[in-house]
Amino acid sequence: MSRFDLLVRGGTVVTPAGLVPCDVGVSDGLVAEVAPEIEGGAHEIVDAAGLHVFPGAIDVHVHCNEPGPRTAWEGFAHATAAMAAGGTTTFVDMPFNASPATVDGATFDRKREAAEAGCAIDFALWGGLVPGDVDRLDELEIGRAHV
Repeated sequence: MSRFDLLVRGGTVVTPAGLVPCDVGVSDGLVAEVAPEIEGGAHEIVDAAGLHVFPGAIDVHVHCNEPGPRTAWEGFAHATAAMAAGGTTTFVDMPFNASPATVDGATFDRKREAAEAGCAIDFALWGGLVPGDVDRLDELEIGRAHV
């Protein structure tokens, strides 16, 4: 039985401490081990000799246009496929490009459902504050059951 789903061997891993020659073992979509020479096999092995291995990027300011009439222009599926291709693993979507804007519990739930159905990477959502909606701000509270 393979120890990992994916094993990236012989790359130069970029860490906060600097460049380190290491292997990276991945299980269930998560980095499970980073070490100079990981023992064991994997379902898939990538030879990264001569290559740099970077952590995934997090983009905290993204404008997807979903849900709403501009979904085909850049909805979650298209945007996150491009992000994943460029090494982004997580993004935070801004509240005002959806139609309607994400400013209360109902629109937040609608946006979350669209993101869950279409995203290829992890995500977080902001709720927006607009004039006249201050009394509905509690609907966007972090402690909501589905968040």
